[in-house]
Amino acid sequence: MQEEVEQRVVTLIVNCSKLTEQELRKALSKLLAQMKNHRQNKQPHGKMTVKQLAAQNRGMQSVEVTDQNIGSFTRIARKYGIDFAPFKAKDQDRYLIFFKSQDADAMTAAFKEYTAQTVKKHSRPSVLAKLEKFKSLIQSAVVDRTRKKELER
Repeated sequence: MQEEVEQRVVTLIVNCSKLTEQELRKALSKLLAQMKNHRQNKQPHGKMTVKQLAAQNRGMQSVEVTDQNIGSFTRIARKYGIDFAPFKAKDQDRYLIFFKSQDADAMTAAFKEYTAQTVKKHSRPSVLAKLEKFKSLIQSAVVDRTRKKELER
């Protein structure tokens, strides 16, 4: 099973009376042309450029995002199967996210999850702040435990 995953296998069936070098070359060239054509017809999905999204001719809508952390949104958009194109506005800290109008329902669900995730992230207290608080409590509660050794004669 592991070898099948690592190696790609192509089965080529040629119907001829005698397989010569020329026949094999013709068959392989047809196979490569068909594979190339299949790869070109495949439309991109997920994150793409605005030009690629506009080329799909399905109508575009946009939403403005001011957060610079587009990576977390990309993860959620991939989860919902949304085709989108982020576009950074020049000289500003905001992004315009273009998506197909057919993905509107999925986009609203993705934005709800994204906003809930960011609100939850900002509402959590910082671990470093907690650590500093506990350090100050420990330092104030420490009793002087040094031993004084004196020799008495």
